[in-house]
Amino acid sequence: MTAQQDERRRYFRVSDLIGVRYRLLSSNETELAVQAQPSSLKGVLSQMDGQIAIALASLKKYNAEIHTLLDLYNQKINLVIGHGLAGIDEVEAEPMRACQVNLSACGISFPSPDFATLNQHVEIELNLYQSNVNLRLIAAVIACEDYLDEVNKNTHLIRANFVNISDTDQELLIQYVIKRQAQQLNEQREPDN
Repeated sequence: MTAQQDERRRYFRVSDLIGVRYRLLSSNETELAVQAQPSSLKGVLSQMDGQIAIALASLKKYNAEIHTLLDLYNQKINLVIGHGLAGIDEVEAEPMRACQVNLSACGISFPSPDFATLNQHVEIELNLYQSNVNLRLIAAVIACEDYLDEVNKNTHLIRANFVNISDTDQELLIQYVIKRQAQQLNEQREPDN
């Protein structure tokens, strides 16, 4: 088994609807992007959201009402910050779009109208709707396959592994995937009851 196959199997995966915005990087941008650490205001806020999500998950075990209240306040603050920060880091060429993806703590696959080459790097911004968390990550393309989605005009399915992901962002993804898997399993069981 190769190291890449081993990495794929270390984390759970989930298919989910999330917000996605991405940009294929040129070879000149790749080296800088891979070496960069999250330092933008959005990056710092995203890391804080990850810590809040972890704390809220443990609080839920003890008091569901307080958990719900604090989660609502966090969502409200994120909405206010989101509107206030629009365009601060950079002008976004592409709007974020809702997209069905396959996600794990080590990678993602998502439909795209663009072709990506093997090992090309992609800057990806994710909005995890169920946790109201935004992440900005760099990923390396491991495959780009033909894909037909006439409604959304997607012609390719891009598969990519996250590169230089922080421990905080990876932990946030692990928690999110586990939470979504549990929710999806509960939704599947409810019709049976």
